Amino acid sequence: MKILVLSDSHGNANNMTQAQCKDALLRGQGRCLQAVQSDPARYAPVVLWACRHECAFDAQCEGSRAWFVYQLVGCYEDKTPFLQATMDALDHAKSNGGWRIFYLAELLSRFACDGESAAADALWRKYDRLYADLSAKKRRPNRYFAELDDFGNLCVILADSPRHMAKIAGDIGRLYRTHDFYDSRDFDWLHADKVHQYRKSLEKHAARSADIAAFLAVGRICRAEDEATRMLQPQRRHPQKGIALSIWLRKKADAATVQSYADAYLAQTDPAARTEALRAFSRCPFPGNPAPILADADAPCDALREAAWEALEYIRHPAVRDFAIARMEENSSQALPIFIANYQPQDEPRLCRLVSGLRVDRACTTNWHGIHLDILGMADKGLRAPLSLLRHIYETTYCSNCREYALQQLGKRRALTDEMLAESLWDSNSDIRAYAKRLLARRKK
Repeated sequence: MKILVLSDSHGNANNMTQAQCKDALLRGQGRCLQAVQSDPARYAPVVLWACRHECAFDAQCEGSRAWFVYQLVGCYEDKTPFLQATMDALDHAKSNGGWRIFYLAELLSRFACDGESAAADALWRKYDRLYADLSAKKRRPNRYFAELDDFGNLCVILADSPRHMAKIAGDIGRLYRTHDFYDSRDFDWLHADKVHQYRKSLEKHAARSADIAAFLAVGRICRAEDEATRMLQPQRRHPQKGIALSIWLRKKADAATVQSYADAYLAQTDPAARTEALRAFSRCPFPGNPAPILADADAPCDALREAAWEALEYIRHPAVRDFAIARMEENSSQALPIFIANYQPQDEPRLCRLVSGLRVDRACTTNWHGIHLDILGMADKGLRAPLSLLRHIYETTYCSNCREYALQQLGKRRALTDEMLAESLWDSNSDIRAYAKRLLARRKK
């Protein structure tokens, strides 16, 4: 394997082990790319691993990170081993409801855009196999099945020209015509993201192709349903139950309305009815004395007890703070969010010890992600999170969105070093890269 040595390597990542480089890769940190730039041969096994395995923490929210991995591949003059690894992985990948096929396909599309015809061939091979699976189905016992999702995502990636879009539209139109269980809710991303781009071309093809005509007809139904939903939305006074109602109470309702929901909760004695009423405060601070909710936090009814703990996370009150401190040792994962909501400056040592002591893993076994979000959300409640915890989140989180929020808060408090900004120029998160670029440019003036 030939190595492409880059002239802008970064010395601060030179001493990373392969394990540290892989960990930085899984977090999406720019130091991973810095390390590979500085010593490509040393970290080639890590990059090969990345070409076979999904690297994003939450691909639905932060993207697949295919761009990030392809920058690693770009550190090598000979991309063949990495291309072959990615093609093999896609070829053998099974639809399982995850994002692996989407990630591998997006990574291969970057090879294809750079002229690697084998990558394009591999993508269309996967397309044909998934389409055959969809065509072979005789019925649809469930609303969702993994092959449909993977095929739809692959279509969005492959629809990069009028010719390709016409083929995809014809194939999907044939599914619509021959299988009555495929409908306007399927392939909604493709309809929303690509059809407008190629509409004129598709309409010309539709005059000669019943399949493409069927595809466009279903797309019109999809758009009509979306428009009807938008027209109906303003007529709704508020959501009817659950978290949506609680958010409406917090953001839209006046004090009298919020109090009426509180009175309704207090009037209930049946555990099920009391639970349902209390859910109105799962995202909205309960007005008045929190004593009834504190009592329900020890209720024998599991659902009522859980609703009470959830409501306490949005109440700032001395009694609630005392409750959280008293329960910290026996149930830290539930008590920590309540303690954070009731944070006071003198709590800094205790809070830092508790949060930094949580194990941060990709499986989120300790609820660290939720706790990190609570720390980052302190600013919205007028609280100043300890700088050491913001740095801790920046260093340890696997979620690039959380790293972005931590970086921004550190920036507002003038706690960002040039080294942090330099590695952020290579981060997997494009917003982090843009933010770091702006701040560094400002510092150079």
